[in-house]
Amino acid sequence: MTEDINKSYVKRYVEQANSTDNEAVKNNCLYRAGTQMEVIDCDGNDKLTPEQQQTVLDAANKLLGVKND
Repeated sequence: MTEDINKSYVKRYVEQANSTDNEAVKNNCLYRAGTQMEVIDCDGNDKLTPEQQQTVLDAANKLLGVKND
């Protein structure tokens, strides 16, 4: 499945999410990245819980090869 994931798309939106203090923008960016990776449902609801946000970030880090020390 990972061969179908657009890594540059995920990277762009995760970087945007990490660089903003605006919660609505952060949620929208993580929603886009999460649905691209298919780790959250594509239901139009970008009001992510903290758990959903972390799920997306963890999946993105794994996909992009980011190490969390």
